[in-house]
Amino acid sequence: MITESFPPDVNGVAHCVLRVAELLTSYGHHPLVIAPQPPRERREGTSFPFPVVRVPAVPLPGYPTFRLGLPGRQVQAALIRHRAEVVHLASPVALGAHGALVARRLGLPTVAVYQTDLPSYARAYRLGRAGQAFGRRRGTGYGRAGRCRAGQRGAGTREPERLKQAFRKLGASRVVALGSPQGPEPILTT
Repeated sequence: MITESFPPDVNGVAHCVLRVAELLTSYGHHPLVIAPQPPRERREGTSFPFPVVRVPAVPLPGYPTFRLGLPGRQVQAALIRHRAEVVHLASPVALGAHGALVARRLGLPTVAVYQTDLPSYARAYRLGRAGQAFGRRRGTGYGRAGRCRAGQRGAGTREPERLKQAFRKLGASRVVALGSPQGPEPILTT
């Protein structure tokens, strides 16, 4: 699982990745989480029942509590060492887009989860050029993923057609709406 956010971060993406990894572990799977390194003052001795590989990260200009994971060779090395069979991209931006490229090079299937409308989020926080970059980077992350999933809350709409359009704007093609096994929430895949 390659994520842009993981504990000690407190947000929806970090929480969901932690819960999914814990659930996979409880079912006997062996997930690996690749996430940005938190700042020194927030690094705690928390241990998880699965390996977590931290990559170098920098604070986002205008929103310094959010750290951007930096793409690098560590991602590919971790996936190879772990013998990954599939790569889950949690709300992919820079680190996730890089993870999608690495997975493709390694011949690994990918699934990208659309949890945060980062371009809108960036506008709300007035991140300017950084926010514009999110839109472009997110497009490459989703466009490179083999499968994309969006819950109705993650995309900010309950209409499957609007979700399809949102994915297309992010670079995904062949988008199809599917029913969710958990209920009425639409799932979109490419």
